[in-house]
Amino acid sequence: LPKRPGDLVYAGSVNYESPLRIRVTGVGEDTVLAGIARLLDRAQAQKPRLSQVADRIAEYFTYALLVFVAIVAWVWWRVDSNRVFEITLAVLVVSCPCALSLAAPAAFAAAGSHLVKRGVLLTRGHALETLAKVTHFVFDKTGTLTLGKPALLQTIPFASHNEARCLLLAASLEQASEHPLAQSFLQAVDRQHLLPVTFSENVPGKGVAGTVEGRRYSIGSTALNPALTPACQLDRELPQGASVVWLCDEQQVLAAFVLADTPRAQAAEMVSMLRKRGMRVSIMSGDAVDAVAYHARALGVDDWHAGLTPKGKLAALRALQDRGEVVAMVGDGINDAPVLAGAQVSIAMGSGTQMARTTGDVVLLTESLLEIDHAVATSRFGLSIIRQNFAWALGYNLLVLPFAATGYISPWLAALGMSASSLVVVLNALRLR
Repeated sequence: LPKRPGDLVYAGSVNYESPLRIRVTGVGEDTVLAGIARLLDRAQAQKPRLSQVADRIAEYFTYALLVFVAIVAWVWWRVDSNRVFEITLAVLVVSCPCALSLAAPAAFAAAGSHLVKRGVLLTRGHALETLAKVTHFVFDKTGTLTLGKPALLQTIPFASHNEARCLLLAASLEQASEHPLAQSFLQAVDRQHLLPVTFSENVPGKGVAGTVEGRRYSIGSTALNPALTPACQLDRELPQGASVVWLCDEQQVLAAFVLADTPRAQAAEMVSMLRKRGMRVSIMSGDAVDAVAYHARALGVDDWHAGLTPKGKLAALRALQDRGEVVAMVGDGINDAPVLAGAQVSIAMGSGTQMARTTGDVVLLTESLLEIDHAVATSRFGLSIIRQNFAWALGYNLLVLPFAATGYISPWLAALGMSASSLVVVLNALRLR
């Protein structure tokens, strides 16, 4: 939501464009954040779809059971009235739908407990179930497949500015940005000497702009200043995988900064493991073509897209979904927030921005990308466990009900059978831990 002077800004909002000066007008339970926290408590109590299905089955089963019990009681009343109470009680006890209702929740709880120990936090009820059905993984590049800590390799000044001045201007503009590239500039200068920036503006997927000492500057990709794009050319060969960021004023290009990121150690192995599970893998990045192509080749990914804005990423994701793909999106930055929200299931890097973590259905708290593959394996095993639990709960009832109705199972034996049935379901679910 765009905010202008005089507008209300709610506590807990995430500001991801330009810096704001805010006056506090409400605290504690009077804030919208307190109301959202109450809604969050309610949302966290929501059940996964399979749990809801199990509850509905248990509900219908109970109604059918009561009708069946009434018929059994009526028949035994006519056959042998002395055994009506004993047999009716045995039927009710032996067919208690406890195991059926525990089939899914026990498995989800065990899987969630196991994953959080591995550094994978499920934040939405549907995450585990949807993750098991994913057919296509889409990754952002910077901060996801790479460490997200680009190193500044070269500063190439143009016009009349020297290298130190260009670097100072770049760092001053980037001081209000959350993008990983911003830290590269801030680490290269003394923060105490940063220049004050007014009218700062963050353009997601393109760069940042602001006014320094009465003059308008911008730093980012060529898409930020289309009029100056023809001047954004370098006459030298760049290191493999490097990206170029351009510093401009309103009339000319002032400098080019060459930066390169380091791939995460497990990225290639993770991509290989996902492919072995029959999944397709794509990269969607806002970075330059050369940098994305280099990392895609290194990881063995054939389907990659570079220079995408947040809107472009979302459009590319929708195209995959229109083809029938169940897409998992993995990202870490502000630019990834819309596409994370648009995917069937989203995985946010725990080291990423707050907006990405807020949008993710799963948050990866560890730096190991291999846990993504492990989460997929756990989700598939979890669905298998749930199916086994359903089969056992239904099969058990179909097996014992005829024996209880014909008087071959006494109430105490029925109680043992019912308890054992529930215990089998829970023990089977604990295999996920």
